[in-house]
Amino acid sequence: MNREWHAAHRLPRNATLEERLVWHRDHAENCNCRESPEHIKRELEKRGMLPRRAPGKES
Repeated sequence: MNREWHAAHRLPRNATLEERLVWHRDHAENCNCRESPEHIKRELEKRGMLPRRAPGKES
């Protein structure tokens, strides 16, 4: 887990879908602690916003 990234990037309460998509994309690029929810991954793919892999994350 990338604790520094998590501390600096809190997902706001009642975040909009846009905020959630950006947060989950950035999270996947910077931390390998867990996968994004399936509905988020589908929406990211649909919008062409798929993340690059975080260092140390398996493909």
